[in-house]
Amino acid sequence: MSKLGDFARLDPETLARLRGTPIEAYRQLTTFPDASRLDLGSAWARLTALMDAAHFSINPIAAGSPYPDEGTAWGAEGDSRCLTVEEVAQAARHLSRTPFEVLKPYLRQVLEAGKGAWVDLDPDSPRYLKPLSPEEAEQVRMSDETLRSIQLVLADRYEALVAFFDVAAKSGQCTVFWAA
Repeated sequence: MSKLGDFARLDPETLARLRGTPIEAYRQLTTFPDASRLDLGSAWARLTALMDAAHFSINPIAAGSPYPDEGTAWGAEGDSRCLTVEEVAQAARHLSRTPFEVLKPYLRQVLEAGKGAWVDLDPDSPRYLKPLSPEEAEQVRMSDETLRSIQLVLADRYEALVAFFDVAAKSGQCTVFWAA
């Protein structure tokens, strides 16, 4: 099952108000206008890993504090995070100075690190769609065509992330990220 990653941009006052009512925070964030949201789809996990591998000073997806707080964070693994105005500005500066080309050298490493989660795709296998063992995953070689396809998707989502953070920084906004 693919986990989708969403961002919302909001002003600091709205963020504080939503944090004050954690039970309503998710519903209210998911009803924000599309112009204030960004859906990274399942690319969020790989982008996070790429930015970590490239040693970003602030990873706009994984940094920040739990949202609404540690006790009421939601998402795939309680991974909802928020960034302050200052953190958004720092992330936006770094994103704008870092083209996707800087992340590309880490792509194969990130994909191969995730092999443990790969599944048997042979429909004739009795283990069809079951996770591969680490030994079996080592035998899998990702084709250059597949690598390029993944790279194109990630580059597109990365550019959307750069633009989203640029608007948030220029507008003095905070961000909230969650995976579902």
